[in-house]
Amino acid sequence: MCGISSLYRFTKITQQDKQNLMHMNRDMHYRGPDGEGYWNDDTCAMAHTRLSIIGLDNGAQPLFNADKSLVLICNGEIYNYTELRQHVAERGYTCTTDTDCEVVLYLYELYGEECLQHLRGMFAFCMYDIKKKKLFAARDRVGEKTLYYAQLSTGVVFSTELKAILKYYIPNPQLNAHALAESIRFNYPLDNRNTYIEQIKRLGAGEYAIVDAEGVQLHTYWRLSHTPVFKGTKEDAKVEVLRLMRSSVADCLQSDVPVAVLLSGGIDSSAIAHFAKETGKEIHVISAGYTGQHSQDERSVAKRFAGEKGLIYHEVELDAYDFQSLFAEYMPYIDEPICDVSSMSQYALYKKAKELGFKVLLCGIGGDELFYGYPGANRLAKQLQIRREHQSLFPWHGHKKIDFIHFLCRNWRNILFAGYPMQLDDRWPVDWTYEDYKRFAADAQIIWRGEMVRLADINVYYSYSNEADLDTVYDLEFTTFMKNLCLYLSDRLGMANSLEIRSPLLDYRIVDFVSRLPRDMKFDGTPKGFYKWCLRGIVPDYILDAKKRGFTPPLQFIKEVCGKYQYQQIQASHTFFNSMLADQLFNQL
Repeated sequence: MCGISSLYRFTKITQQDKQNLMHMNRDMHYRGPDGEGYWNDDTCAMAHTRLSIIGLDNGAQPLFNADKSLVLICNGEIYNYTELRQHVAERGYTCTTDTDCEVVLYLYELYGEECLQHLRGMFAFCMYDIKKKKLFAARDRVGEKTLYYAQLSTGVVFSTELKAILKYYIPNPQLNAHALAESIRFNYPLDNRNTYIEQIKRLGAGEYAIVDAEGVQLHTYWRLSHTPVFKGTKEDAKVEVLRLMRSSVADCLQSDVPVAVLLSGGIDSSAIAHFAKETGKEIHVISAGYTGQHSQDERSVAKRFAGEKGLIYHEVELDAYDFQSLFAEYMPYIDEPICDVSSMSQYALYKKAKELGFKVLLCGIGGDELFYGYPGANRLAKQLQIRREHQSLFPWHGHKKIDFIHFLCRNWRNILFAGYPMQLDDRWPVDWTYEDYKRFAADAQIIWRGEMVRLADINVYYSYSNEADLDTVYDLEFTTFMKNLCLYLSDRLGMANSLEIRSPLLDYRIVDFVSRLPRDMKFDGTPKGFYKWCLRGIVPDYILDAKKRGFTPPLQFIKEVCGKYQYQQIQASHTFFNSMLADQLFNQL
């Protein structure tokens, strides 16, 4: 896990460019406190700050191929690097370091941009071909690692963090007011390309960019698909899901530094901890809770499970007093107005995990998105289905009158109790910030470079199409909530503490396999029904059958923080967590 920055000039790299990239490195020092590297020629400059995880002694970057015609900087981990090293060795290439990233250079020599099809892991990298004067930048399939870019008048700049580009290469930033309002309203951006700074964009998950003298070209090399391809039985599917999970967990345990599993007491983290223990290694787990008696606290469940499985159990306790100082402490590490009340809890947990001596943590992100684990999303999908069926019955003629009566008989409860709205209201896809945002936006104003932006004038309503179904709802969860919130925060808050966070359930092999199973096989109408069936006998029933609980802190903790906050850049009569974070970002500009 690292921080990377690169610059391609259509003209010539200047002395100021060299200084800028070195400063970008220093500003991301927490992402890579173990070393830094820099390289440039007349066209391209690259900077890398390193968190050493694999190949501690000889993995410094930038990395070069044998004849030094290719230069690579990479953030993340290539989990299948051992087998790939063997693959390239059989074709005449020799890796000279122990790092997982070097193999990317030789795969590129063999396959060009198609090398991405061979990589399994979480990564964002920039590779420069010195002879061809071509920059190749790519991001992993699911989008675990971020990569931002901006097109300049005479070049293109890339970086792991938005604020690095903003500080050194965007002297006159323009506000994308819609992107800002969207993040405040929904907690995270629904737009996967545009950021709240107009000039700075995101490279998409499963995308790569080619930059040469002709400019920038973007290409997609992977996307989520629900086209069923599996022809086996449900039992066959279970066997394969468990095989892939075991393989992914084993891959994610690869490390030359201490590793622990974040154990919440829920299904996903418990399954990961179980499969980690199956590898025969000594497995440490960390569980967190809150001072006092709170429904969100699952430490007793986690401790019981750890004892049964023979896991080495560590416990941390978060206190309301921590939250008063944590907000200001973690804010400098946040790039975008991406907001979640659990972020302070995450930051505190990672901070204490670092104090325990760990450098790599495994987490359970992805299980709910893959296995239909959100009851609210499932209800919404049912409402969309009913709406679609209802609309298909009009206009009335012939047999449709009888069909409509049958429709009413089947769905009278939904209609009677407003579970089936004729038009979905704007509480979706995130309903829990609706009232706060509505109160905030009513009179919220931002003065940006002499211009006033009124949040009430910005339409952030999201509408599902008439064709939307269960997979449409979960595609949005997967590509926005999971990627732009969950993975984003795990990266930013983990790296703020120089920690690498790994998500075994997001191995693209698992994602591809599960998403392409027939829907009636993997969804029985209940959250994670198929997944629980697969894990029955592996994860205890008292976990599988328990009520779902998240890591949301007790609300009084958050209310105390909000109650004491005074706006510095935003003018508004109502304060809530998301508006506080946005105000702090503006204060840093």
